[in-house]
Amino acid sequence: MVYVDFSPLKCGLISLVLFLIVKFIRAYSEKSRLRLIPTVGPDGILTSYITVFKWISNANEVVNEGYRLYPGGLFKIPTLNGWEVVISGRELLNDLRGASDQVLNPDIFTEDALQAYYTMHPNVMKSSYHTDVIRTTLTRNIGVCLQDTYDEVKVAMSEKVPLSDDWIDIPAFQTALEIVVRISNRFFVGLPLCRDPEFCDLNINFTSDVFYNALTINQFPKFLHPIVGRIFTSRRASLRKAVRLLKPMIEERLKLREKYEDDWPDKPNDFIQWCIDAQQYAPLSLRTSLEDLCVRVLFINFAAVHATSAFTFALYNLACHPELVDSLRQEAEAAIEAEGWTKPALLKMRLLDSFLMESARTTGPRANGLLRKAMQDFTFSNGMTVPRGTYLSVATGPMLRDNTIFPDPEEFKPFRFAEKREKEGVSYKHQLVTPTSEWVLFGQGKHACPGRFFAGTTLKLLMAHVLLHYDVQFPNGSRELPQNFKRNADSAPDRSTKVMFRRRSRN
Repeated sequence: MVYVDFSPLKCGLISLVLFLIVKFIRAYSEKSRLRLIPTVGPDGILTSYITVFKWISNANEVVNEGYRLYPGGLFKIPTLNGWEVVISGRELLNDLRGASDQVLNPDIFTEDALQAYYTMHPNVMKSSYHTDVIRTTLTRNIGVCLQDTYDEVKVAMSEKVPLSDDWIDIPAFQTALEIVVRISNRFFVGLPLCRDPEFCDLNINFTSDVFYNALTINQFPKFLHPIVGRIFTSRRASLRKAVRLLKPMIEERLKLREKYEDDWPDKPNDFIQWCIDAQQYAPLSLRTSLEDLCVRVLFINFAAVHATSAFTFALYNLACHPELVDSLRQEAEAAIEAEGWTKPALLKMRLLDSFLMESARTTGPRANGLLRKAMQDFTFSNGMTVPRGTYLSVATGPMLRDNTIFPDPEEFKPFRFAEKREKEGVSYKHQLVTPTSEWVLFGQGKHACPGRFFAGTTLKLLMAHVLLHYDVQFPNGSRELPQNFKRNADSAPDRSTKVMFRRRSRN
C-alpha cells in the first residue's frame, strides 16, 4: 500500500506549481499570437513581469512610452490579466469606434476586468436593461429633477462643509465622496433613504469592494474563478443589506403599480421607479424581482461614485488657481440670475464647463480607456490584425496630453475649451459631455458613457454652489497640486489632502 503525504504545506506547494505552469502556458500562447505587435518593455515570458510591476505602480508611464514609440499604431503591454493591445492613434480609434459589438465587445471586457459575475451579480451583464433606462428616461429627467438635486446639494454641503467665517480643514476626497453619494441617490431612490448613513456607506463600500475583489480574483487562473469568486467577494453581504434597506420602498411601489398600473397620484420620479416601469425589457424571470432591482441600484451607484474624483480634482485646481474665482463666479451669478438653478443656467456656464474639462484632462485621466475584447479576428486599417480573445484599449491618457491635439498640453489652461467654442459652428462640440475623436474621457460612439449628462450636471451644480458660497484654499495657502494616487491604469486624487473652506468673502 502506498501512502501519500497530503499535508497542507505540500498541497499548497503543488497548487502553487500548477498555478505557475498554467500562467506560463497561457502567457506563451498569448505572446505567440501577438508576436507581430511591438511590446513595451521586455517581452520574455518572465522578463515581461518587470513591466507588469511597473504597470501596477504607474501604468501612465508604460502607456506614455508606447504612445511615444509607436505613434498612430498598436503596441502591447503585459498586465496581471494577460497581454493587452493598446491603440495609440486617432485613425485606429475610428476603426474601434466603427466595429460592432459582435466584433469588438466592451461589455465582455468590463465583465472580465471587474469579474462582474462574482463581484456584482450574475444578472448585471446578463440583462443590462438599466443601461437603456440611464440613457433614455434618466437623461430626459435631469432637468425635471434639477431642483430636487440642487436641494440635496445645499443640504449635503451645509452638513459636510459648514459655512464658517473662519477657515476650516476638510478631508477633500472623503467629504466629496459622501456628498456625491447623497446627491446621486436623491435622483436614484429619493428621500429619506438618500440621507441614510447606512445606505450611503453601503454604496461607497460596495464600489471599493468591486475593484479590490476583482483584482484578487484576476490573480487566479480562470478555472479557479468559480471557487475564489465566492471566497474573495463581499457582494452577497452587500446585496443582503441593500435588500433590507430597499425592501419596504420597492414592495410599496410594486403594490401601487399593481393597483394603478402605469400611473398613480404622487408617483415617484426616480431611477428605481424607472427600472420598475421598464421591467418589461428584463427577462421574465427577473421581472418584479426585489433582489434584481436592488442589484440595479448598487450598480448605478458604482457608476455614479466615479464623479467623486472629478469633483475633488476640480476643488484642488480651484485652490491652486484663486485668480480664476472671479471669472467663474461672475459667470455663475449671471446665469443663475437669468435662469435660476435650471438646466439652461448650467448650459450658460461655459467657463465652468471648460474649467472642469481642463481639470479632468490634466489631472485625472486613466492611462487607457475604451476597453474592448475581440470576439473574432479583427484587422485595423493599417493592416495589423489582432486575434480573437485579445483585450484592446485606447491610450486615452497620452491622447489628452498630445501636443498635436492640445497645444502646451502640460499647462493648465482653464478656458482652453471655452475659447474653442467661440468659433462659428462648434459651440456645442467642445463640451464636457460631448465625445469627439479628441475628447475621449467619456468613451466614443454608441458606447459613450450613458450617465455622462447626469455626471456633468452634478459636477456643475456642486462647483457653482461652492463658487457662490465658499472661498477655497489649501492649508498655508499652498498653490501646489497634490500628487495623484496611482493604481494600475487609474489615477485618483490623493486621499489624505485637506482643503480649507470658509464663507465667501464679499470684499
